[in-house]
Amino acid sequence: MKQSKYYFFLFAVITISIFARFFSLQNQSLWFDEGWSLALSDATSLQENFHKIVNREAGDKYQPLYYLILFYWRSFFGESEFAIRSLSALLGVGSVIIVYFTCLNIYGKKHAFWSSLILAVSSFSVFYSQDARPYSLLIFIASLQIYFFSNSLKDDKNNKIISQVFFGIFTAIGTFGSVLTMMFTSAFYISHAIVYRNFKEWLRWLIPSVIFSLPMIWFYLSSPAASDPTATAVTRTGLPIIQNIMFVIYGILVGTSYGPPLEELRGDNKIDILLSYWPHFLIFFIIITVIIIALVKSFLRQSKKRSYQRADYFFTLILTSSFLLNLLFAIFTKINWLPRHSFYLCIPLFILIPSAFLHNYQAQNEEGQSQIDILSKFAKIATICLVIMNVYSNFNYYLDPIYGKDDYRSAVHYLIKNRDASAKSVLLLGQIRLFKYYGDSSTLYIPPYILKTVKGKNLGEKINTATNNTNTVFLIINREFYWELKDKFKTQMSELYTLENEESFRYVKIYRFRSNK
Repeated sequence: MKQSKYYFFLFAVITISIFARFFSLQNQSLWFDEGWSLALSDATSLQENFHKIVNREAGDKYQPLYYLILFYWRSFFGESEFAIRSLSALLGVGSVIIVYFTCLNIYGKKHAFWSSLILAVSSFSVFYSQDARPYSLLIFIASLQIYFFSNSLKDDKNNKIISQVFFGIFTAIGTFGSVLTMMFTSAFYISHAIVYRNFKEWLRWLIPSVIFSLPMIWFYLSSPAASDPTATAVTRTGLPIIQNIMFVIYGILVGTSYGPPLEELRGDNKIDILLSYWPHFLIFFIIITVIIIALVKSFLRQSKKRSYQRADYFFTLILTSSFLLNLLFAIFTKINWLPRHSFYLCIPLFILIPSAFLHNYQAQNEEGQSQIDILSKFAKIATICLVIMNVYSNFNYYLDPIYGKDDYRSAVHYLIKNRDASAKSVLLLGQIRLFKYYGDSSTLYIPPYILKTVKGKNLGEKINTATNNTNTVFLIINREFYWELKDKFKTQMSELYTLENEESFRYVKIYRFRSNK
């Protein structure tokens, strides 16, 4: 009976994770960043693909693994939205399974069920499991790293040797997947040094990882970003770092579709919008506070199950040290620090949360024991609420268009339907690869750096030159809030054109202009 119950829970968690990641997988259009995934995996050979990635001076240069895998994935499974995203979905399911067996190995069946359930419904994980971007792959590798490194908590030396080798292998794969993996890996060594204070064993974990990772370490150190991190083309932060910190914690715990849609927070009234969601944030604050207090109290009390408590200390150190290293990286590089840049934090965090109520570390007196029992019950209720909050966040993402991705699919279909042979369309800001993907190879791509070289004193004259005096012009702008001409372009166009119509799709706007001549 016990074995049947164990297999039932495992089957239930895997089923939930599969459903959450494959439900409506192709419902939304591919968006801007996914367009880069297509562009960087377009090639006739692996060598050509790799050359294209490493010669791009942007953040993608330092996470090449996903695009190389996607290159082969597309060749085997096709070009549909479902096929392209299914790689991330499968890796997301794999992460849930690995976390289950990690916790089973260290804590037992109940803990394994809760940690894997939290990850299975995690809105953060589900979003990137439905996104043709590297982050689901990186979370999967991070879960493998923590699985093998967690064997350092055991006394079996033979098992440790095997784990040390495999940890080194997956660390090397992880560094090939993203430079950010180096910070997560460093957190393992910091945590091991603090918990064990055994220099020889510490070296046994360190040396295989360094040896296997040497090619990528050399690549990073020899790149321009090593001497000038701001030279790499990434989105720079314009926010106080405290706002980035709060957004990272919030995004990892409940996803970005739990509270207000991000697009609504780009205007001048964002404070009013945030205040209108005060019940969401109050519930979030209460739930997280209860879980944190319960965890802290359990850490401060002596446990009869010392192996559990040592594991909790270990994962807590990994979580906090990797978070602090990520913070230093954000400050040093001035990157716009987002939840996805801290992808690895979700693994140790979700492993830790059930410890707030499962292991019930007790004080030596009955009064203290009673207090802990009550707090454990509240922590369990809070964890159930956290699961429900993530389910709610997922359904917002699945079903509510205001939480959707850039709608290139609808924008291209509109152009094809409404653009006659005499009209021309110009993409001024966006991802031209997605226009070709959805069947439009006629749209001209004139991004800001090329627009500056086109003859004309303002946008109207430049568009007139670029389109050879075409009578009707469609201007397409993706994420207009980033465009430096967003408040000026209509005025500049009005000297030569009349605005006839404008259509809005999710994060994409199309303006139809007719020549005044």
